[in-house]
Amino acid sequence: MLELYPYQQEILQAMANGENVILVVPTGGGKTLAASLPFLQNLAFKHGLLPTKALYAVPTRSLATQFLKLCKDWLEELDPDLVAELKERYAYFGRDLFSIQTGESPEDPQFESVLTACTIDQLLASALGVPYSVDSSRANINVGAICSSYLILDEPHLYPVAEDGRSYKGGFTTCVELLRQLKDTTRFVFMSATMSNPLVEQLAQMFGARVITVNEQELALLNRERERIFERCLEPMSSEHILASHKRCSLVVCNTVQRAQETFLKLDEAIQQAGLDIELRLLHSRFTDDDRKNQGDELSQLLGKEQWHGDLYQGERSVIVVATQVVEVGLDISVETLHTEIAPANSLVQRAGRCARFERQHGRVVVYPLPLDEEGQTLSSLPYPAILCDHTWQALAQFEGRPLGFREEQDLVDQVHTVGDLELLKSYEEHRNDLREAITESLRTHERGNVAALIRDITQVQLLIHNDPDEAIKSEPWRWQTFGIHPGQLLGKHWQRLREKQAEVGLEWLCKQAVPEKTEKKEEEEEKDSRQPATYTWDPISTPELIPTALIIAMPEQLVTYDQTLGLVFLDGRLKLPEVWEKRLAEQHYQSMLCERRTTGNKGEPTRIQSYEQHIEGLADAYHYVIYHELAYIMHRLERLMDLEAGTIDHAIQIAIATHDLGKLDQKWQLWARNWQRLLLEKTHWGAHYQEPAKNTFLAKTDYDWRSKEQKKWQREVPGKRPHHACESVMLGRSLILDSLAVNRVDHPNLPVARAICTAIAHHHTPKAHTYGTTHIHPAARTAIEKAIHAVRRDQTWHYNLEKLKFVLEQGGDLNPENVRDKGICTQPNVMADDARQLETWLVFVIVRALRLADQRADRYAPLKP
Repeated sequence: MLELYPYQQEILQAMANGENVILVVPTGGGKTLAASLPFLQNLAFKHGLLPTKALYAVPTRSLATQFLKLCKDWLEELDPDLVAELKERYAYFGRDLFSIQTGESPEDPQFESVLTACTIDQLLASALGVPYSVDSSRANINVGAICSSYLILDEPHLYPVAEDGRSYKGGFTTCVELLRQLKDTTRFVFMSATMSNPLVEQLAQMFGARVITVNEQELALLNRERERIFERCLEPMSSEHILASHKRCSLVVCNTVQRAQETFLKLDEAIQQAGLDIELRLLHSRFTDDDRKNQGDELSQLLGKEQWHGDLYQGERSVIVVATQVVEVGLDISVETLHTEIAPANSLVQRAGRCARFERQHGRVVVYPLPLDEEGQTLSSLPYPAILCDHTWQALAQFEGRPLGFREEQDLVDQVHTVGDLELLKSYEEHRNDLREAITESLRTHERGNVAALIRDITQVQLLIHNDPDEAIKSEPWRWQTFGIHPGQLLGKHWQRLREKQAEVGLEWLCKQAVPEKTEKKEEEEEKDSRQPATYTWDPISTPELIPTALIIAMPEQLVTYDQTLGLVFLDGRLKLPEVWEKRLAEQHYQSMLCERRTTGNKGEPTRIQSYEQHIEGLADAYHYVIYHELAYIMHRLERLMDLEAGTIDHAIQIAIATHDLGKLDQKWQLWARNWQRLLLEKTHWGAHYQEPAKNTFLAKTDYDWRSKEQKKWQREVPGKRPHHACESVMLGRSLILDSLAVNRVDHPNLPVARAICTAIAHHHTPKAHTYGTTHIHPAARTAIEKAIHAVRRDQTWHYNLEKLKFVLEQGGDLNPENVRDKGICTQPNVMADDARQLETWLVFVIVRALRLADQRADRYAPLKP
């Protein structure tokens, strides 16, 4: 059984009481277990005190990977038999209970597992309705996952802030606003070892959260005689000083990839010249996915807890690791000596957490000023604000030469970061309405341009290395191995140097960007079941101004290459290479490869012909077996907050499922479906065996393989265009929906629920649909509709009246709330209005998620039926 510290037990109690928590404990103090255990226990023992889905958001990919492994181990300790049934049910739609969603490991793009570890960028982009992980036609499916999950937000000091904290925008403040919006709707833990105390106090007031930290007795237990001493070196970091201080294992942390590579090369040369038996490693963000994962695993084996006996390192070889900020979180390793360039106090404390990390260890942290450039000037402090680095250097003077425990680390962080933290919160409060307006706009338009302002003001550019992307990479370029770089690496003096290198080697192009073919955008916005992947062309970039906005950039191997030891290396002379390394890199001939990424869930199988009743019954199965349980917590919370009767939202989702495809019963839609089915069988030489469905059979699905170029071409031969059906379904079923919810006046509490249902139905194929066309349903379809409703209701008795259905829409119209405000047919997302409108916004996305997931999983549950 797991032995818990008192603060970990306190979190269990807080969650049982329905509280949100801000957790502040030392690095290596077990905060990840503390935040995860309430969820795991609730999941295993079915307490119903928390959502049955969790999202663990972190600033780096490596931390997400490590967390997932830990979580699986913890669940094993709890007893895997407790979740065996749940595991089996999720397997029916191709999901593991735990998964990871990052750029390098996109296992769960729709956040469908019980617990998903993801980066904060992935979480915020999904919350804003512009997810990185799915195409724009599904942009509305993940919002409901965010607002309905137990949220664990780790290391927020590393979340992006705009303009070095001078703006109210950025990932940190967007996250703060999101939690303020959801503080009564779901449960969350916001945790770090390095937040200033004044920041914690103000956030606690904003969130209405309980602050949990450690007392002196717990600190003594956590420290277990650990001790680390800080000192400042007045000279910039050098290989001579590192080697002179080295015992058995050392960690060297530089602020940029290039300086880490330069330091590695100098150390390598010095070690070779002195004939030292030292294993030298380099770790930064510009390695391939596989190499970075292997490096993390190998470092854990080299410097993990099993290699230590008290204060004695037991590894077979002497080790020096050179790294960047990637080691600040996510690596459970320890070294005797840490050498680090000056950085803001919160980052220094995180780096120091890799030194003397385990019990009874004594470590030394040496902090260096930034090096000088070729002209004798101090190099830029980027990626950090210079003022924070300066304040940290000055504040360190009072701690120099004496042990820094958790209280001293907090004092250091307070001295350096309090002013900036409070200024950021003040700016956020002053501009909160502007921020909420931007979030509202993002939820309404689902335009990806909102991500830059609300998550990162400077995004990374994804770079791949390939000599002929035009021929090799025509679809899904993000599935190829890419490297994330700051756009500045290709701008200014770097662009000029690359141009000179291009001319030197006689290349026709310097870099190209992936651009979706123009025809794809039109098809993407149409209401189609096809999942045909988009195709791309590669346009040369002639001016560097285009680089920051590029989706993915390709460069030839003569300008940039990759080495398993050094990582990504530009060949324009910016990195001074010894002759032996120049020769080695010249022989690489590296080309990015298509990554065999692990994915789970719906692989995009061909659709199969189904009647209307069969299709709706499939959605009902998917909802009742799993989706209802995933959303039960938020349904109950929203019902209480919106003064709705218990069971109203469950009723609403069932109505949405039962009526969302009414538009497919249109005579033109049915004629198109039958014509396509007949043509397909003729083309595949099965025409002789084709039997026309009976006249009283109404189709909801046809046979279609989206992967077949031939079938896509054949569909153009079908007479007429397949009609849309989503917005038509709204107008056909709206009166039935209102009647079923007993809405008989404009101030009825269920009217927002009815609007949310209509919005979800209109947007169950694309979030931008808003117009409907002329529709005629054959009267004989009434029987199919009634059977479908009974399949959804199961043994429940909610009211419906088929007389309220429309069978004819004579004239098309617009469902956009801005155009029909007085009718109140649909909901326009709004998080800047009153509480009622905010709650209605989240309700919309919960129903959207339930309906869209049920639609995707409709064919997967037959074996589960009694």
